Amino acid sequence: MEVYIVHLPSQEKLEKFKETVNKIVEMAKNKKLPEGLKLKKLYFDEKNNIGLCLWEVDDINKLLEAAKQLNVDWDIKIMENPKELYKKGLF
Repeated sequence: MEVYIVHLPSQEKLEKFKETVNKIVEMAKNKKLPEGLKLKKLYFDEKNNIGLCLWEVDDINKLLEAAKQLNVDWDIKIMENPKELYKKGLF
């Protein structure tokens, strides 16, 4: 299933967020992510301190457990299989 994670780190947690993102990117590049988790896209809006990750996961609980192990302690919003309202070429 596709899962979008919106990361909303406060200014105080921004450096930790960036370190964690770098760690996740390295894990993805080196194929070291936990089984059943595939990072498909990662975006960061520096102006607003918002991160967006698109994951392909077998089980959302595996992703949440991985976040816990990485000490993700900033606000996140999770979107599981969001409804696609528009895609160019569909109409």
